[in-house]
Amino acid sequence: MKRHLLLPVVGLIVLVVSVIFYFNQSTNKNNSRDEVSSLIFETPDFYNNDLINENTLGEFYIVNFFASWCKPCLAEHPLLMEMKKKGITIIGINFRDDEDNFKEWINEHGNPFEYILRDDGTIAYEMGLIGVPETFFIVNKITQKKIQGPLFYEDVEKYL
Repeated sequence: MKRHLLLPVVGLIVLVVSVIFYFNQSTNKNNSRDEVSSLIFETPDFYNNDLINENTLGEFYIVNFFASWCKPCLAEHPLLMEMKKKGITIIGINFRDDEDNFKEWINEHGNPFEYILRDDGTIAYEMGLIGVPETFFIVNKITQKKIQGPLFYEDVEKYL
């Protein structure tokens, strides 16, 4: 008698788990790269540094969080170098990195950044950082686009 009840209960559990899995997958599809990139929000003030002010940054600039230990950061690095050659101002924010490792990494791979700030997590928190690399496209102090993960040419081609 108990075996007859066990089969429908197991079937019901499998059905419920399948439905939950299906809806979870469809929700994750909505978190696409394009949807995340459409966020617009005020950017923290970077002008607490004597070198950085409204005149030096201009209307458009990019903020890129990176670290020497981050493999995807290295993958996007040539694109950042190309952007620098095109005259795009990039603020690099070195996220929770060892200072010697970071300096060695920049010396080895090149410096695409106009300014480099070191961050213990404070700036990352203010900007809602998920992980590195993460890049913010800023126009008139407002973040117009946010890319989580490494940059690809398609992400920046309109700026080049």
